[in-house]
Amino acid sequence: MKKVMKAIGWVLGALFGMSFFICMGQEWVLQAAGTLVVGWCGFLLGVVPQVTFRWGAIAETVLVGAVLGVGTHLFLRRLWRQLRPEDARPWPVRWSVSLVAFLVLLFCATMATVGIGHHVGWLASGEAPLAESSWRYSLTHLEWDNEGLCRKAEELSRSGVPDARIAQVLLRGDLVTRSEAERMHVVPWRGAGGEAGFLVFPRDPIKRQRVGGARCGGGLTRESVQAAELPRLLSEGQVAAGTAP
Repeated sequence: MKKVMKAIGWVLGALFGMSFFICMGQEWVLQAAGTLVVGWCGFLLGVVPQVTFRWGAIAETVLVGAVLGVGTHLFLRRLWRQLRPEDARPWPVRWSVSLVAFLVLLFCATMATVGIGHHVGWLASGEAPLAESSWRYSLTHLEWDNEGLCRKAEELSRSGVPDARIAQVLLRGDLVTRSEAERMHVVPWRGAGGEAGFLVFPRDPIKRQRVGGARCGGGLTRESVQAAELPRLLSEGQVAAGTAP
């Protein structure tokens, strides 16, 4: 009875913890746990159908393994007789099989270690994020460069800078503004009443697909723009001629 009550307590505690994280909007905790436990299943479902077998290489591997196993057994059996002539027992086959299996596992472990080191280095040096939020991006959650460049571009437009030169002026600005303008497109457009507006989005297509962009001015409040909406906005006649990338 104590074991049953203990198991019920663990189940209730797990359900309470899951409910707590979900109510706090931290679904990523449960997603991370699920990915660590069964995430490899989805990976195999996507990868295994794409695997192609090189039967010639497989036959060569089997042949080399057989030769290695038989040769190892014959060598060790002879060495056993020379070292222990008084022992009437022959060298056991299972010992040879165990030794060859150990060497194969050691080889596979070495390859796996090299692969892990390679992928860790690739993840550490790459620009792709290790985790990505499932929440919809809004302007307040985008990076400073979207909102900041929109604000800077609006200030330049109000000061009389032509639309076609605003991107160039931003590139000649202070260190922070120049750094962000080098990574972001700033495309001017005009609202229905002629008000100046700007569309800001990353130059990097991978990052653009992930975070989208921002649109400000033109009689509209600042708003976020999804990556799928950018081609349509850039093709509209409101965009200043010769400024769309």
